[in-house]
Amino acid sequence: MSCEPLPGNTEQVLAYLSQLTKDLKKARSVEDGENYQAYLHGQLYGAALVLRLLYPGPGKLGEKAALLVRPVITEHECQCDD
Repeated sequence: MSCEPLPGNTEQVLAYLSQLTKDLKKARSVEDGENYQAYLHGQLYGAALVLRLLYPGPGKLGEKAALLVRPVITEHECQCDD
């Protein structure tokens, strides 16, 4: 059994994480309810963690998901070149 995600599903998962990221940023900017922010934070963290565990390694889906959600999960504003 292969551990690689199906090609079409990868884009769907990353699009879902991207939308959750935007939703959380928006909720924080308008100071939407803390419960909703906590819910979105949990959804992002859980999805990224599962992907990182299932598809570990450089350039794989887990790394892409982790890099996508890192700024909102940790509130890290990276000015990195890479």
